Amino acid sequence: MLKRIALQVEKDAACAGRTAVAAALAARFHAELLGIYVSFAPPRYLFDEAYVPSALQEIALRQMQEDRRKCEEAFQRQAGGSGIAVQWRAPEGRADELLARHARCADLLVISQSVDGVTDSVLAPDMTESVILTAGRPVLAVPYSGEFETVGTRILFCWDHGREAARALADAAPFFATASEIVALTLDANSDEMRRRQTVVGDLEAYFHAHGYVRPRVTTGETAGIGTGNAILNAASDYGCDLIVMGLYGHSRAREWVLGGASRAILKSMTVPVLFSH
Repeated sequence: MLKRIALQVEKDAACAGRTAVAAALAARFHAELLGIYVSFAPPRYLFDEAYVPSALQEIALRQMQEDRRKCEEAFQRQAGGSGIAVQWRAPEGRADELLARHARCADLLVISQSVDGVTDSVLAPDMTESVILTAGRPVLAVPYSGEFETVGTRILFCWDHGREAARALADAAPFFATASEIVALTLDANSDEMRRRQTVVGDLEAYFHAHGYVRPRVTTGETAGIGTGNAILNAASDYGCDLIVMGLYGHSRAREWVLGGASRAILKSMTVPVLFSH
């Protein structure tokens, strides 16, 4: 079950929305909520050894401290006022590195969707991808806008018989255990790749039964003409799901983490919260 939930806290417009989602999950699972606010102190020297005057740096530091204070007050008021156990952390450094690091002793990290030209978060899209790929814990990404009164009552589970999907199957156990409906979606089920991966007919249903989950509605879909990301989002809409569970695909290119096309498309265009597992 979920017993510790980590939450990205900052002054972006989406913070109140994802805090509401995280606080509701903490109350539902009787979990502790860790508010993680990452700030980055401005360096005295910038590019090409340009020097930042002391007066300007002091102004920047005071503003950083004030932003941190306001965010902590808002977090304590919104989350702490709901009766759940809360903890506040305010490390300094790179946001993607520290969010991933502080999430490793939590069962789940809650962040917001980050889209170029839309979000005002310190996490740019590529940094959000880095958090999900390096945290080592499941990450719940909440759409940048919208209200989500329920998360995980009706789940769309993306099942392609692969490693990442199997990891998601385990990571989403707390949500599966409390869901009232689960839709297991396999795309391009008749492709050679899907046929090669299959083992025994009904194996996934047997897994859900063994764990006492509701019987999944097994369905298929096609990606031709629309792509994998759109096929997943369309299925979530068709079945009225309030959570998508999927393995997140990525690969290493030199020292850079890079998402697969379907993962990036979902992260960019999500309409309901998505539980990513990697």
